[in-house]
Amino acid sequence: MRLNKKFLGVLLSVLLTAMLITIPVTPVSAAATVSLGVSPASGPSGSVVYVTAGPCTPGATYTILMGSNSVASGTVPLGGTVTTYFAVPVMVRNAYSVSISTSAGETTLSPATFTLTPLIHLNNASGVAGDQVTVNGNGFYSNTAVTVYFDSSPVTLTSPVTTDYSGQFSSAIFIVPTAAGGTHTVTAGDTGGVSFGVTFTISAKMSLSATTGNVGSSITASGSGFAVSSALSFFLDGTAFSSTAHTDATGNFSNAAIVIPSIAGGAHTLTATDSVGNSLSATFTVTGTTTVAPTSGAIDSTVTVTGQGFQASSPIQISYDGGAVTTVPASVTSDANGQFSASLKVPAGASGTHVIKITDGANTTSTNFTSISTATVSPTSGPVGTTVTAKGSGFKANGTVSINYNNVQIGTVTASGLGNFSTNINIPAAGTGSHPLVLSDSSNTQSFTFSVTPTANPMTPTTGPIGTSVTFSGSGFGSSKTLNVTYDGNPVTLTPVSTTDATGTFNVSFKIPVSKSGNHTIIVSDGTTTNTYTFKLDATPPVAPTLTLPAAATKLGKIPTLSWSPVTDANGGITYNMQISKDQAFNTVLITKSGLTATTYTLDTNVPAEKLKSASKSAPYYWRVQATDAAGNVGAWTTPQTFLVGLALSDYIVYIIFAVIAIMLGVLGFVIGRITKRSI
Repeated sequence: MRLNKKFLGVLLSVLLTAMLITIPVTPVSAAATVSLGVSPASGPSGSVVYVTAGPCTPGATYTILMGSNSVASGTVPLGGTVTTYFAVPVMVRNAYSVSISTSAGETTLSPATFTLTPLIHLNNASGVAGDQVTVNGNGFYSNTAVTVYFDSSPVTLTSPVTTDYSGQFSSAIFIVPTAAGGTHTVTAGDTGGVSFGVTFTISAKMSLSATTGNVGSSITASGSGFAVSSALSFFLDGTAFSSTAHTDATGNFSNAAIVIPSIAGGAHTLTATDSVGNSLSATFTVTGTTTVAPTSGAIDSTVTVTGQGFQASSPIQISYDGGAVTTVPASVTSDANGQFSASLKVPAGASGTHVIKITDGANTTSTNFTSISTATVSPTSGPVGTTVTAKGSGFKANGTVSINYNNVQIGTVTASGLGNFSTNINIPAAGTGSHPLVLSDSSNTQSFTFSVTPTANPMTPTTGPIGTSVTFSGSGFGSSKTLNVTYDGNPVTLTPVSTTDATGTFNVSFKIPVSKSGNHTIIVSDGTTTNTYTFKLDATPPVAPTLTLPAAATKLGKIPTLSWSPVTDANGGITYNMQISKDQAFNTVLITKSGLTATTYTLDTNVPAEKLKSASKSAPYYWRVQATDAAGNVGAWTTPQTFLVGLALSDYIVYIIFAVIAIMLGVLGFVIGRITKRSI
C-alpha cells in the first residue's frame, strides 16, 4: 500500500512538470501570424479607407493606427478576421503606415502603407472672366508656399499663401483669366506636386443693341466667353427662333441680327447658347403696336383694330376721341402672345380726323382715323309700296334732307346736330326696272337706284262654278303693256283689251269657261313678266232626280215613256243618263241612254233593243236615272223603280167577252143552218 502511494506521487510530479514546460510555447507563435490590407492605398483627407486584418483572437479588442494616430477600434468577431473602415484625418502629405494591435498581444508583422494626397475646394464653381475665386486646401506639406494653377498655368494670387503646420491653407484668391467659355481645371501645388483638379466653368457675356422694341423689331447681339469657333443658337423665353451666329477663335461674336417674333408685351429673356452648352441670357422688353383698317370710312362703318406686343391675356380698352365705344367682341382680351383683334362701329360725329386709343394698362398706343359723310338705303329693290329706310351721317347739322324718286320729291327729313338722320319712305307706283332715288341737302348728295319688281295681288275668288267672274290685279309690270291671259293654255278674250297703265298697274276680270272640275291654271303676262294663278272649279256633283212616270209596278203605256224631275246645278249644262235592267242591282243593263237633255224618254219600239218583252209583277223591269253637270261632275243614281210590260186585267176581260160572243154567234149560225136545212 505504501509503494502505491509513493508511485502515484512520482507520477503526478512528472505530469505537472510536463504541463509547465509546454504551456508558454503556443501564444508566442500566434502573435506573429496577423496580416493587414487597406483599400484604397492613397487619397486626400476625408477619404474612406477599408481595412482587413487577421487572424486575430476572437473577443479580443483591437485598435487601427494610421501612423501614430488611432483611426478605428472595436472587438474581434468570432471568425477572427477584422473588417472595418476609417476616414483619413487631416494630416500633412506623406506615406503613412497602417497597423493593428489587439488586447491579446497581437500585431501586424508588415503594416500597410497609405499615401495622403492634397485636396482643394473653390467657393464658386462658375463665373466669368474677371471674377474673384477663393481656394482652400489641405493635405499639403506644412509651412510651405502654395501655387494655384488655371488650366496648368499659374495664376497670380491677391496675396501669397502658405500652409499651416497641418498642411492646410485658406483664402487663396485669384482673378479668373480671359478664356473661352466652358469648363476649366483649377489645381494647387507645393514642392511635392499638385492636387487633383477642380472644375471651374466660365460663363458667357452678351449685350444687345437695344433692350426695348416692338414685335418685328431688328436688334443685334454681341458676346464673349463662348466656345471657340462655335455655332450659336438663340432662344426667346426658352423657345428657339431663326437667328444664328458663330463665335471666332477667342469665343467672341458680334452684331448677330435678331428679329423679335410675335410675343406678348413686357420683359422677355433672350438666351444665346453655343455648341457645347454655354449660354447667357439678356432681358428684352416688348412694347405694343396697333393698326386700324380701313384708316377712313363712314360713320357707323366697321373698323378693325389689331394689336400685338401687349401684355399676355390682359383686358384691352379701346376709346374713340377719348370716349368709350362698343366693340365686337364686347370684352377684348389679348391672347397668350399679346395679340388681339376687335371691330367697332365709327361713332357719330363730324367728318375729319379722330383718335383711336388702345391700352392694356401698361402699354398705350394711338392711331388716327378719318371719318367721311355717307348715306345708305335699304332695301334697294322690291315691289311698289316697299318701305325703304334711308340713313345718313356727316350731312349738314340740323339741315333739311330732300328725298327724290324719279326726280319727284317724295319726302324730307331733318338731320341731327351731328349730321345724322334716319327715315322711312314708301316707294310710289312705277313700272318695273330701276329708278333714281336721291338724298341731298345744300352741301351733300347721295344717289341710289331702287329696282321695282313686279307683284301680283291674289286672284278673287279662287274657287267657284263655271261662269264665275274672277278678278286679278298687279303693279310694277311694264308700263302701258298689253296683257295676255290664258286658261289652261287657251287664250282668253278680254273685252275690252286690257293693258297696264303708265305705272305698270293693271286690273283684269273674266268669266270661267266650261271646263272639268278641279284645278285650272290662269296665266297673265305682259310679254316680259308672267304671273300664274290657280282656280279650283266646283266639283260638287248634282243631286239625283226623282222618277215620276210610270208609277212603281205599273205597266208602260202603248207609247212607252219614262219621266223624271228636272235637276238644277251651279255649273249648269245638266244632262241625264238612264238605264233599264231586269235585275235590281243592274248587273245586266238592257238599255243605256246617255247625254239626255230632256227629263223624259220614249222607247222606240221599232228598235229591237228597245222593244221590251212582257214582264209580270214577279219579274218586272227596273230603271234609274242620274244627272251630270257641265263640269263633268256626275251625281248619284236614283233608287231603282219597277215597271211592267204586257196585257193588263181589263184587256183579258175584253178578250173573253169577244170570245164568248164569237162562240155564241157560231152556235147561233149552226142552229140556224140546221133549221134551214130541215125546212128544205
